[in-house]
Amino acid sequence: MISSARNVYILRRLNELGIVDYKSIASELGVSEATVRRDFEKLEGQGKLRRVQSGAMRPDGVDPGFDVELSIRAKNNLNTQEKLQVARAAAELVQPGECVFLDMGTSIAPLAPILLNKPIRIVTGSNVVLQRVTPECRAQVFVLGGRLAPADQMILGPMTESNLREFGFNRAFVGCMGLDVESGNAYATDMECVRLKQVAIQNAEHSYLLADQSKLNKVGLFRFTGLDAFEKVFLNGPRPEGSFPANIEFAP
Repeated sequence: MISSARNVYILRRLNELGIVDYKSIASELGVSEATVRRDFEKLEGQGKLRRVQSGAMRPDGVDPGFDVELSIRAKNNLNTQEKLQVARAAAELVQPGECVFLDMGTSIAPLAPILLNKPIRIVTGSNVVLQRVTPECRAQVFVLGGRLAPADQMILGPMTESNLREFGFNRAFVGCMGLDVESGNAYATDMECVRLKQVAIQNAEHSYLLADQSKLNKVGLFRFTGLDAFEKVFLNGPRPEGSFPANIEFAP
């Protein structure tokens, strides 16, 4: 992994946890601790972290920048009205009796209270979605197994991917950390998330990408698919100037 990609990952983990250590980051990235130390030194020189014994912490008042993916808790209150607009438009597609996949992330979460009141089957590994389940819900909910990532409130890992492959979907609703119209790609910041998104898309008759306009023309660490893999890409309106692929729909 190149230095700039490692730096994005380190800052994302720092943003999630508040403090990180050399050994853990080296293990997660598959590089030496010496390499991680050099990365920490560089980032400290840029004022984006403060080194401490065996690791680093986030200095008070420092915003690492919009190229770093925020934790689920930090994102939960961002662009809430825009995400609801997108969710309402996407939910209209779902018909009674269908089986749908709900991806992780706060762009997908507003779909939950709408779809949980429909007589459908929902498959998800998102704890944010599960927290919206009540005894009054009409939907039947299937929960993917695997490792819970508390910072992201999602279930991840090889077990989750294997479990997900057992399902077939009428529709899959997928989120992203960025989408780039010029290159025609959708991006994520975590390789485990990438694999789950790809499996869900492969196993669905119809796939949809949901995002608010803050994700537009934003490039992430990992490309997980082209925008042409989606029947529709839902963004909140109004429509910006410029040309867009025919499958991009701006929710009013």
